[in-house]
Parts: sequence; structure tokens; C-alpha cells
Amino acid sequence: MNKLRKIFACLFLVVCAVVIAACGKDSSKKPLNDKGASDESKLITIGYVQSGTGAAWSFANVESIQQSCTEENGINLIYQNAEDDFDRQIEIVRSYIEQKVDLISFTPIVSEGWDEVLKEAKDAGIPVIVMDRMVETQDDTLYNCWIGSNFLLEGYKAADWLIEYMKSLKLDKEEYKVALFQGTIGASAEIGRTQGVEEMLNAEGNYKFVYKDTGDFNHDGGVRNMEKVLEQNLDIDILIAENDDMALGAIEVMEKNGIKPGQDIVIVSFDGINAAFQAMIEGKINCVMECNPLTGKLLANAAKTVMNGDPISKRNYVQEEIFPADTAADYIDNRKY
Repeated sequence: MNKLRKIFACLFLVVCAVVIAACGKDSSKKPLNDKGASDESKLITIGYVQSGTGAAWSFANVESIQQSCTEENGINLIYQNAEDDFDRQIEIVRSYIEQKVDLISFTPIVSEGWDEVLKEAKDAGIPVIVMDRMVETQDDTLYNCWIGSNFLLEGYKAADWLIEYMKSLKLDKEEYKVALFQGTIGASAEIGRTQGVEEMLNAEGNYKFVYKDTGDFNHDGGVRNMEKVLEQNLDIDILIAENDDMALGAIEVMEKNGIKPGQDIVIVSFDGINAAFQAMIEGKINCVMECNPLTGKLLANAAKTVMNGDPISKRNYVQEEIFPADTAADYIDNRKY
């Protein structure tokens, strides 16, 4: 009997030791997936490459993406800037493919020339989300979706406002001379805005484009083009700048030459940065067509949708408004970029 009691006592001690050991383990750990990582802790790694940050709009766009695509939001963001170099942008996308990221996103510098690298991404099983400017491909299954602005509609809305505004001035002119400062040639923003503006104004019959050249969506491009306009003595009535930075560069040149921007020359611009709203309040820009850069949340949500295998619209437009100068003071506090 004493021997039996000793056996039971030994078994009891063994059981207690096992229980104590089990209690010492971290029971909060989640089941591991096939890669040895917790399902809840698995982040979506996004390789994102911006076209460039030479404009205030681009800075705001990048900041929005960085603020939304965070680890707290389930995303590991790898960010690089192509510095307006198309070949470099392609190289960066290829580097993301080699790194085997979960998803690739980019803002294309130009619309064409993407088929080969997009096919490489598709063959590698990596989904792609295109941002801001569109891409032209022979096979639209090479990317999952696009997020951005309706650039053609922006052009239509800006030109429509201009036509009505010029009518309200009741100037004694049979024809208005127009200078158009385009964005980077071949970018979908340039293509859409140029087409929309030209179609609307040409249909009116009393608008003549006397100058048209690219300013590459940057301040220096606006300065350079405005200097050419003055050198050629074109005596323009209207300046349409396809982004605010070019408009602000042109304004600097006008003021140095004794021209009152917004009065001597009517100015219509695109994007809607804070500095452009300030220029409207000061009477230097007459109207701004917004191009909303705050697309970070849309990218984060789209990435999760795509990675979950859920359906998503091919084109996803951001909401945008047109702001005449007399509304600028009411909205400038909301322009954080």
C-alpha cells in the first residue's frame, strides 16, 4: 500500500510539473500561417514609386499615402521617388518584383511604355494599383485598378467656367488670345486637361491659342514659358496653367514686368494647393480646378480589397470641385497642402 501511495505521489508531481510548464508558455500567440507568421500580424507589403515631387501637389500625395499605408493599418510601405525619370521608375518597379512584394503601386510619369514590366509583375503573381495618372496598355488585365482624377472632366469644367467668366466681363473683344502651359507631355493629366480645354474653347470660336508648350508641372516651367510669352510679344488675355506651380511661376514673371496677374491676364489653374488659394485671395488667380491629392486611404483600402481577392472597380475617381476666386477665403483653411 505504501509502495502504491509513493507511485501515486510521483505521478501527481509529474502532472503538476507539466501543468506549470504549460502555464509558463505564451498562450496569447496566434496560429502561424504557412510562412511561420501570425495571421493577424501579416502585413501587406506595398512597393510604391512616385513619379517625382517637384510640385506641392506631389508632396501632399506622397504624404497622404505614407500617413494611410502604415503598419497600424496593416501595411508595410516601401517608398521610392523616380525623380521624373521614366527609366528609373521602370527599374524601381522591377526591383519590387525581385523583392517579391505583395503589391506594387505607382504614379506613372507618362502613360505609355508599361506593358512589358506590368506583364513581368503579373507573371510573378504581384497585383498592381495605378495611381493618379493612367497607363495605356494593350491588355488592361495587367493592372488591377486605377485611382485618380477624371482629367478630361477637369479640362471641361475649367474651360466652362472660363467661358462664362469672360462673358460676364463684357469686354469689347472679338477674340481672346490664350496661352496654355501644359504638364509633362504624354502624362494622362496633361492629355485630359489639354483635350478638355481645347475642345471647349475651340467650339466657342472666339478663343485663339497663340502659345502652347510644356512646363512639366513645375514652377520653373511656368517661369520659362511666361518669359517666352513676353519675349514674343503675344499680348495674351488668358493663361491656362495645367497645375498651380506653373501658374505661380508665371505670376512671378508677370509682376516683375509690371503686369497685374488676374486683372491684365485672366489665370485659370489646376490642382488646388494652399498657395494657389492664397493667390486667389490676393486677386492673382481667377479660378482653380481642384485635383485631389489625398488618395492614401483609397490606396490602403484598395490594396486590402485586392489582396483579399474581392472585386474592385477598374477605375476609381476621387471627388473634386472647381473654386472661383471669390470662394477661396471660405476654403483656404482646409487646404493642408
